[in-house]
Amino acid sequence: MARILTLTNWYPPHHFGGYEVLCDDVTTRLHRRGHQVEVLCGAELLPEVPEGPSPPYPVHRRLRMYWRDGLPWTPEVGEQLAIERANQRQLEEVLDRYRPDVVSVWHMGALSLNLLTTVRRRGIPMVYAICDEWLIYGLELDPWSHRWFTNPLRRAAGRVAGPLLGVPTVLPDLGAEGCFCFLSRHTRRSTEAASPWSYPIDPIVYPGIERSMFPPPDPAEPPPWGWNLLYTSRLDARKGVDTLLRALTLLPEAATLSLLGRGEPAERARLEALATELGLAERVRFEPLARADLAQAYRSHDCFIFPSEWPEPFGMVPLEAMACGTPVVATGVGGSGEFLLNGVNCLLFPPGDAPALAEAITRLATDRALCRALRAQGWVAADQFDVEWTADAYEACHLAAAEHRLGALELPPHPFIAARPDHALEIQPKQAFAEVGASLVQLERPLLSLRGGGDGPLAGPGPERDSTFGVTEDTKELPYADGAFAAIACQGALERVADDRALVAELARVCRPGGTVAFVSANRRNATIARARLVNFWRGWHRSAAQYGGAEGQLRQYSWPELEALLSPHFRIVSRLPIGWGQGAKQRTTAAALRGPLRSVSRAMVIAATPR
Repeated sequence: MARILTLTNWYPPHHFGGYEVLCDDVTTRLHRRGHQVEVLCGAELLPEVPEGPSPPYPVHRRLRMYWRDGLPWTPEVGEQLAIERANQRQLEEVLDRYRPDVVSVWHMGALSLNLLTTVRRRGIPMVYAICDEWLIYGLELDPWSHRWFTNPLRRAAGRVAGPLLGVPTVLPDLGAEGCFCFLSRHTRRSTEAASPWSYPIDPIVYPGIERSMFPPPDPAEPPPWGWNLLYTSRLDARKGVDTLLRALTLLPEAATLSLLGRGEPAERARLEALATELGLAERVRFEPLARADLAQAYRSHDCFIFPSEWPEPFGMVPLEAMACGTPVVATGVGGSGEFLLNGVNCLLFPPGDAPALAEAITRLATDRALCRALRAQGWVAADQFDVEWTADAYEACHLAAAEHRLGALELPPHPFIAARPDHALEIQPKQAFAEVGASLVQLERPLLSLRGGGDGPLAGPGPERDSTFGVTEDTKELPYADGAFAAIACQGALERVADDRALVAELARVCRPGGTVAFVSANRRNATIARARLVNFWRGWHRSAAQYGGAEGQLRQYSWPELEALLSPHFRIVSRLPIGWGQGAKQRTTAAALRGPLRSVSRAMVIAATPR
């Protein structure tokens, strides 16, 4: 058993969304399993929120936040110093008295990030629960840490000022130590691409729902469609509620909408005004909802809408609706796309597209077989996202950190990801170069299109027709006969396989003599990356090579000379095409300027080659 100190900003019942609820769920389960837990969190309280029963472990709401009147707050430097000193005193008092084995770091947005510096200096292991991108924006919400972090001169001044002021000033490399548990592949990818640090230990720990709050739905035939639509997420301009209201105007007069999420008063007032402007005042209901009443709300509506237009870190509310047997219509942006499968457990529509949303809702209203299928598959998906698995994973991470064996940490695969069937890659061979804005050659048939990042090796119907093939790290050979293809488009595949030389040899084998192979790859030495390296050197950001332009799952990147050297044993290079920046005319113009030595700094590379 371990002594665990949870460090976070908001903690239920004073909270805004699913991040804080998940923190409470996990902390409560760790307590039930015999671990000692205490919570140290922000002192900000939301108005009109009943306290409810006290948890069976101490919750210390003592930390001052850079937050005032519902918004981030940047006080004068003297007040910042007072906040830092007060927060350091509170943390040190808890550490001295409680002596935790591990600190569980949750949401640090608008909190003093240098609290983490103090924990680090004391040598206490940390496990970070990264459920949004606060590792990116947290510095902007902490004016004290930001003041000493932005360039080498300020960091040097901070190292001098810290001992004189009696509080930490300069943040260490947060990623160098600790376990960073990201709640989705999307959140891990976006954080590693844009935050100042690298994260050597970065498992994916998917969140889960409290199954006791959302018992299985009635397997009987769903009730007749009543045009009762539901939205329960936070009222936020990024969440797509505007699109939802506009879609409502395209539905029959009988359609009503319940907006049961919390939000800032100003945002609710704006949405109420929009509903009135659109003539929907009598068809839209605004009302905050207690968590205990969510299940009944889902079951009493015909359809749940998740119209988010920003890349959600994950998105728990669609899973809650699925668990209750309510069909879901969503955008599937960000981390939610990792479990929302179009036509399998939900219907997806493009973000911001009100007519497409209205069309998806109408499909559900008129196709009862589709409703039944989505209810069944939605419940299967939701049943695999159980918070008990999440708590198991976090418990394993905390124990490994407390026992100083994070290097050997290995979590079991998530049930949903392990059970998810492979889906064929939707690759159109004629558009093999559309994503990089280039048209190199008229590729002949039969054509093989390879692309990295698939769910596994997926062979097409045979060499007599076009084929697609998803390449994974363990691919050793292609399941095709010698000379099976007249042309091959290889985009992002060499970067992902364990043995890129073996894959090049395989491509030469399956390409017929005189055929064309087009290789498309990002250029690791492009001008944008070179500039980013210089800027980050000035900032003092500690970035890994993979964070400069590398996509998730890539094992390597190439420059022009490196890619040509890789191909030369098996291919004769026919032509080289540098790819510029931007889209359309801008991309063509920048590509045209990349001639001679300037080609070496192009954004991407296209090389046409023929087997030797």
